Amino acid sequence: MTTSTPETKISIPLWRRWQLVRILGVIVVLTLLLAILSWALLPGYVKRIAAEQTRTQIGRKLDIDEIHFSPFQLILTADGVRLYEADQKAVAFAVKELVIKLSLSSVFHQALVLSELQLSAADVHLVRLSADGHGLYNFSDVLVKIAAMPKSDNPFRFAMANIQVKNSAIDLDDKVLAKQFKITDLNIGVPFISNFPKAIDSFVDPHLSGRINGAGFALNARAKPFSKSLATTLAIDLEQLDLSQYVAYVPVALPVQIARAKLSTKLDLNFKREPQAQVLLSGDVHLQDVDIKDSQATDLLKLADLHAQIKQMDVMTASAELTQLHLTSPQVWIDFSQKNGFNWANLSTPDSKKAAQSRLAKAIPDKKSQVVAVPAPALPFISIHDLQIHGGEVHVSDAVHAQPAQTLELQHLVLQVKGLSTAKDAPAAPVKLTLATNTDEKVDFEGELQALAGSLKGKLTLNDIELSHYQNFISPFLRANLSAKLNAKTELDFNPERFSLNELSVNLDHLRLQGKPDDGSVAFDSLVIEKARLDTQAKTLTVPAVSLNGVKTDLRRDNQAVLGFQHWLAVNSKAGQDAPATVKAQAVGPAWRVNLEQFDLKDSEIAFNDQSVNPTVKLNANGINLSLSQFKSDLSQAFKLSLKSHFNRKGQFNFNAQATPQLKQLSVTLDAQSLPVAAFYPYFSKLLNVEITKGRASAKGKLDMSDVLLDQRQFAYNGSLSFNDFKIYENGSDDDFLEWKDIIFDGINAKIGSAQPVINLKKLTLNDFFARVVLSEKARLNLQDILVKNTSAKTAPDSVITPANPVPTSVASVSASAAETSKADNKVAGKAAMPTVIRITQTELHGGNVNFTDNFIKPNYHANLTNISGSIGLLASDNPQPANLELHGTVDNDAPLLISGAINPLASPIFLDITGSANGLELTRLTPYSAKYAGYPIEKGKLSMQVSYHVENQQLKAENSITLDQLTFGEYVDGPNVTKLPVMLAVALLRDNQGRIAINLPISGSLSDPQFSVGGIIFKVFVNLITKAVTSPFAILGSMFGGSEELSYVEFNPGLAVLTPPAMAKLDNLAKALNHRSGLKLDIVGRVDPESDGVGVRKTVLESKLRDAKWRELHQKDRSIKLADIELNADDRNKYLQIVYQAEKFDKPRNLIGMAKTLQTPEAEALILKNMSVSEDDLRVLAQQREDVVRDYLENTGKVQRDRLYLIAPKLDSSGIKDKGASNRVDFSLK
Repeated sequence: MTTSTPETKISIPLWRRWQLVRILGVIVVLTLLLAILSWALLPGYVKRIAAEQTRTQIGRKLDIDEIHFSPFQLILTADGVRLYEADQKAVAFAVKELVIKLSLSSVFHQALVLSELQLSAADVHLVRLSADGHGLYNFSDVLVKIAAMPKSDNPFRFAMANIQVKNSAIDLDDKVLAKQFKITDLNIGVPFISNFPKAIDSFVDPHLSGRINGAGFALNARAKPFSKSLATTLAIDLEQLDLSQYVAYVPVALPVQIARAKLSTKLDLNFKREPQAQVLLSGDVHLQDVDIKDSQATDLLKLADLHAQIKQMDVMTASAELTQLHLTSPQVWIDFSQKNGFNWANLSTPDSKKAAQSRLAKAIPDKKSQVVAVPAPALPFISIHDLQIHGGEVHVSDAVHAQPAQTLELQHLVLQVKGLSTAKDAPAAPVKLTLATNTDEKVDFEGELQALAGSLKGKLTLNDIELSHYQNFISPFLRANLSAKLNAKTELDFNPERFSLNELSVNLDHLRLQGKPDDGSVAFDSLVIEKARLDTQAKTLTVPAVSLNGVKTDLRRDNQAVLGFQHWLAVNSKAGQDAPATVKAQAVGPAWRVNLEQFDLKDSEIAFNDQSVNPTVKLNANGINLSLSQFKSDLSQAFKLSLKSHFNRKGQFNFNAQATPQLKQLSVTLDAQSLPVAAFYPYFSKLLNVEITKGRASAKGKLDMSDVLLDQRQFAYNGSLSFNDFKIYENGSDDDFLEWKDIIFDGINAKIGSAQPVINLKKLTLNDFFARVVLSEKARLNLQDILVKNTSAKTAPDSVITPANPVPTSVASVSASAAETSKADNKVAGKAAMPTVIRITQTELHGGNVNFTDNFIKPNYHANLTNISGSIGLLASDNPQPANLELHGTVDNDAPLLISGAINPLASPIFLDITGSANGLELTRLTPYSAKYAGYPIEKGKLSMQVSYHVENQQLKAENSITLDQLTFGEYVDGPNVTKLPVMLAVALLRDNQGRIAINLPISGSLSDPQFSVGGIIFKVFVNLITKAVTSPFAILGSMFGGSEELSYVEFNPGLAVLTPPAMAKLDNLAKALNHRSGLKLDIVGRVDPESDGVGVRKTVLESKLRDAKWRELHQKDRSIKLADIELNADDRNKYLQIVYQAEKFDKPRNLIGMAKTLQTPEAEALILKNMSVSEDDLRVLAQQREDVVRDYLENTGKVQRDRLYLIAPKLDSSGIKDKGASNRVDFSLK
């Protein structure tokens, strides 16, 4: 039993009903109004717009008789459509009726969707006007204008169904071939065409039928009525269709010429309606005997056969799945021309090039624009199950990358690809490629290809690649002839983001690089790289092992200091312009890291010829063996380096180095023997005024360095160093300048770069050394000019010499010292560096020779110090203890030379306490000096000397004891430099009766005085001594033979010619000196003082008169009494003075009676003296008497030979007296 439910009735109010009726009425009225307006107005509008746009866009006239529009069916019908030729007169295209049925789905799809398109009784009139370049037709101008129209960024979407052409005709008038073709009764049916997926309702089956010049043809569809897809198929079967016959009728320009091409097909064109519209193509395509050329009739492609089995191809999306694609004997011509560029790139039409450039520009985002770029459309799906190329050839002609142009012939190309697909999830396709060149060079690759990702992996093998065959490709980058044979294999992994090589093994044999003859060459026997790995993404290169054998390098540098290898580098101006951007790009991201596990260089040789210096440097290093292990370019791990080599045949250089990460520590074991130092002389010849023609260096030890990459790096060396067989000449001279057999530094322990540098040396040895010391005509030593000076040295002022003590009374104590000069305080900015500590345990000299030549004097002077040998004890800059010094040798091979004492020149301040002696030096060798400066050549004599020098606390004290034995001068020789001093007198003064001259020259001074010069002091003191001997000879004699008084004169009492005891003492000393200097002669000059001696003469005359008066009185009584025996006492003086007064004739005081008064004795004496006259003759006689007294005393008492004593005319005044002595005397002078 069922229960029925009563129906529920909805009650609508009456007012609501009337409201709905009114709304529906409005809609109906508006629809009818719109329909009426579109039916009435739209045809006229479309007709007008169509004509205007046709004229505007393509420049042709368009006429339409009538247009009808059914708004409810959306059908537009145009009758009598006519498109005219360019002359606007003849009809080029006419359609009796054109029916277009729109679909409302256009609104939903936002695209043009036509459910039907029908052309009835269409008539097309075609005229072929020209065959130049491509077919030129009566509509070619239309195509050009259409091609010039701006392209939209978004493709126009459309879908057209039920396309029908009925009872139409095509009339082709070929003016080129003078033929006409007529296609009549043309009927075409196309179910649909669409460029986007859409289910389409189609009632038209695909078909094509008509008549060509009266002969009928038809292509009919094969329907599948029971298929769910409602598919219909159009069979396209062609047999050996010669495409070259139809190329001329292609209305657009083709970039190629198809000389031959035969097409055979068995294709099915399938139209599927459900579930969405598709046009699919399947079947077989054969393209045979293909010959394609470019526009210049140059070969591009030849192909014996192309066979494609198409499983399915979507015509609308261009996606395709091929069962197989086989190419047999393809030949490809590739040409790079300076004029025409890349031949295959030139196949693009100008319009396509512009379009590509436009797309490229739009793909690059504008930084100023905020518009998001539209993503590129997805690539069509392509799948090829089996791709094969057999017997391929590639002909390459390159005039762009090769200089000069070069051709390559690649042959026997075989390519096999299985399962190639552009699907995202498609597995990689196995690839196998082999090819060879016409010279049997081979390339093999076997791997896999991911098409969509653009990745390629596999094993690549290169066999017997002769690099010389590619010389022209190398020449733009390397201007040298390259020859080598390359064999390599690797595992390649490439994708757009990463490129890597694994298991890379390279064998490069018999390489040779040869440029121009003057540029040198590089060659090696073999280069072997094993299992290297390269990764561009990680920027790493790892090489387990590299072996380089038999390198022979001829390295040259020309006179412009340009290496020959630099001439090989070709400069690319464009590359140079792009270099900054490249460098900037490379600077982004981490640097490349190179890991080299083992590198070996064996049996190699480098010859270096350098013409940039004078003389030309020629070096040869052979037998080079180098090993580097565990090296990383970022220095993140320890590595080892060793090298063995020979230099210029005799030299050997071996070292082993070990380095810690970041070069914190670097330890080098060094063993170098007989390195050709002289060969490197030209590199510093401009710094020297000498030429090193011979010399070798050797070193053996260990060098340790720390913090090598930092500024505060430190060095330590333990070992030995020697410089051997050196021979050095002065520039422009053939005479030896410096030579030595060995300078040996043994037991070096040096630390440099630490807080306080230290250099310890166990032993310094100098063997068989020679030095030629020359004083030039400009008084400059050649040793001063070893180094080239940029500015001439300023001549230092003469040292200021002061005596160490006042002029002594003894010649033995004559000395001088340098004057003290004021010194300013030096303020040093910053912290001063610690001084280097130097310690030399022992120094030895053997077989030394110093040859001295003085060209300053004429004739020249020569001296030769030979057999110089000796030793020096411990020298240390941080130890004040002096070292013992022992040196010996000979002068001119006959006079022994000995130097001994203690010395420490390294201490601060220096210490020196040495004595030296030289005995029996022949003075005749000094004749050039004596003749130049003294005016007398030396005919005979020997020199011996004893010297001692003591330097302490910057103070010098020295004794120079010189003995000249049997010094004999020759005849006087005048000259501009000859002294005006009486040299012979000086020699006579200094030389004793045995013919010896003994001189002691004490020296003292401060070494801190910048003007202090030991040699200058000795010279000046010696000159001072000679000058003093000449200017003050009696002072010298006095100091020699006792007495501190001046011996140049003796004094007398006024008016007397009687020697006093002091005068006799002086004469005794003078006589002693004259007796010891037998070569001296004495001039005796008597002197008087007109005043004091005048008074004295008067008293003497008065005294004589008194004695005479007494003698006359006594003589009357005793005739035997003599005047000389008369003596006066006080009483006698008073008695006889009155007698003498009375006898004088001058006016006397008188008394009143006129008689002469009797005066007291003093008054009488004064009056007598006043009136006594003294003449010049009287004074001369006094002076002569004094001369006689002195001569007689020297002869009789002093035992001086009379013929050495000369009386000189007396002087009656005090002229010429420079001392403070009285004029009552006798002066002496020596000759």
